[in-house]
Amino acid sequence: MTRSRLFALPLAGAIAGLVLSMLMVVPAAQADPIADIRGTVARDRANAGCPDLKYNQTLQDIAFAIAAPIPEPDARINELKAAYGGDVVYFKGTGDPMAATLTKAYANGGGGAIGDCNRTDFGVAFIRNEAYDVDDYGPDFVGLVFGTKAVTTPPSGPGAPGGPAQDAPKPPVKCGPNDVETEVPAGQSCTPKPPVQCPPGGPQQTVPAGQKCPPPANAIKVSFNRRLPPLPWTVNVTNSAGIGGSCTYSATSQVGLPGRDEAFDIAPNGTHSFDVLAPVGKYDVVTSCTGTYDGQQVEFGRDVQTVG
Repeated sequence: MTRSRLFALPLAGAIAGLVLSMLMVVPAAQADPIADIRGTVARDRANAGCPDLKYNQTLQDIAFAIAAPIPEPDARINELKAAYGGDVVYFKGTGDPMAATLTKAYANGGGGAIGDCNRTDFGVAFIRNEAYDVDDYGPDFVGLVFGTKAVTTPPSGPGAPGGPAQDAPKPPVKCGPNDVETEVPAGQSCTPKPPVQCPPGGPQQTVPAGQKCPPPANAIKVSFNRRLPPLPWTVNVTNSAGIGGSCTYSATSQVGLPGRDEAFDIAPNGTHSFDVLAPVGKYDVVTSCTGTYDGQQVEFGRDVQTVG
């Protein structure tokens, strides 16, 4: 064996060793820490006897936000939590290597969260702080985030998916001038104002708000004490109203004979009497009384009859 051949054997061995070394390094360089952490969490979740967790991108964003060497502001984290729309808990671990860092995150509460079967989603983060990294040795940062989606009741009734069309919201109810409110929500009733107290002397003590108290009416009744001629008849006028006033009595002959007109006053709930000649033939008799009620002049009684 020549010297050059002897030299070639060690050189070939060195090249083979270098190739083998390169083949061994490449997979490590291509390792995905996120995938490794996700796999560990999934395995430990199964060991806890809970349903599988679903991986959620928003929770991963939160994990990177809290795991950063300088965590992002609370406002950003709260914004991400709101976007997720449920209850969120998160845990951070720092150390080296990654396995020790993940163990620290478990110790900080992440391990217990994995065993909480109420949690439904998760996200993870892995960060190497390059500012302190020397020859791939330095502090690593792991974030574990677990979430529970808010439970919402499926819509039902009009407007629900697959259900009848929902009517447009009903407008508020407009109240009237005699109600306390100007308007009330749809389906509610307006509150009427209290009743109006009527002046004394009328037929009613109160009326609904906005109404006018009615004056007394038909309160006059006329009767006759009849006698044979030449004796006079007595006219009796009775007032059942709570007000008094002035009255007129007019008797008109149907055959053209002289009649009788009489004017008199009558008291509230009072009576008045006077004598007239006994009629010969038929007479149309009209008795009318007027007085003041609620500031207005009103006729509170009229009696019309034919006598003779």
